[in-house]
Amino acid sequence: MAEITLSCSTSCVPGFNRADAMKTIAEAGFKFVEAYSFETDSRLHPDVVFFDQVLTDLRRFGLKLSGLNISDIIVGCNLTGIKREISYAASLGLASVNIRGGLRTERDMNALVNCMKVLTPYAQTHGISINIRNYHGNRIETLDDVETILASVRQPNVGLALDVAQLRSSHVDPLDAVERFADRMHVIYVREPARPAGAAKEHDAAAGLLGKLIEKDYRGFIVIEAETRGKAVVRHLQEARQYLEGVLQGKLSAGSPAAGTSAAASTERTP
Repeated sequence: MAEITLSCSTSCVPGFNRADAMKTIAEAGFKFVEAYSFETDSRLHPDVVFFDQVLTDLRRFGLKLSGLNISDIIVGCNLTGIKREISYAASLGLASVNIRGGLRTERDMNALVNCMKVLTPYAQTHGISINIRNYHGNRIETLDDVETILASVRQPNVGLALDVAQLRSSHVDPLDAVERFADRMHVIYVREPARPAGAAKEHDAAAGLLGKLIEKDYRGFIVIEAETRGKAVVRHLQEARQYLEGVLQGKLSAGSPAAGTSAAASTERTP
């Protein structure tokens, strides 16, 4: 039976520091938060001096980490630094990290595959899976890109983080991705805000995706990445959460099987 848990990315609140981002996400009713180890103002810096602060913030706001996005694997990337991020994720109690690739060149694909061959055994010793994340214009963009990496690396701890909006930007049907790689998926990213009653097309797309995940017995996180700004940030995130919870519970999608919706609507799990 599917077990789908909602989480919220700190990228939803650009410009917020770590504590403020976690506070806002908790106020919106989320139990899980996904973060970055780089770039963002709310990043979880892989430095021992910040480790206790991160754990304190999580406890303070009643949150658990669902995942960590670490540095992209590009030509000439710092493998030592990426290994450090992987061990940092393990020390935070995570079971996986998410990575992207570089440019859409053969050289970047070779770099990605070769680096993954080095990183996956290291990650495995820390109990970590590495989820490759698709992105429009990135080396990991199409389903064939994903297949190439999986076939080349051939390690059991290589998973998949599917970004639905980025798939659509690349003219890839998310349902095809779920059908093809359901057994490898650990994370699904959506940018579905609360939908007005008349937005039937958008609702049908969200309901269809979640229905397919339930059908495929998906057990992982759905992470909301709807960037929000302004004074109503908490309300917007809360509405996005409630909308997706409603679809998962079958309240908005009459076609969802009753046997799957209770498990699909789970909000408590161990990452």
